[in-house]
Amino acid sequence: MVRYFLNVDLKDGFIPDTEGLDFLDIERATAEVISGMRDIVVEHIQQGEALALQAISITDDAGHLISIVTLADALKGFLPGMAVSGLG
Repeated sequence: MVRYFLNVDLKDGFIPDTEGLDFLDIERATAEVISGMRDIVVEHIQQGEALALQAISITDDAGHLISIVTLADALKGFLPGMAVSGLG
């Protein structure tokens, strides 16, 4: 298991992950990020709220950037018929 930190990039700020989560590999960490971002989008749509989420950066325990998942990345194929290229 590897500890990854999932740092949240919002339109008006940044929320660093100070605890991290353990995943088998970066692919599983990325899948979890995408799933979580999609859940957030659904919640905001259901509640009629504006969405401030832009991306989640995945870093290792030394703070090195491993990957960035943008909102557009997370929504690819999730909202059929909707263009999301302008996001993220």
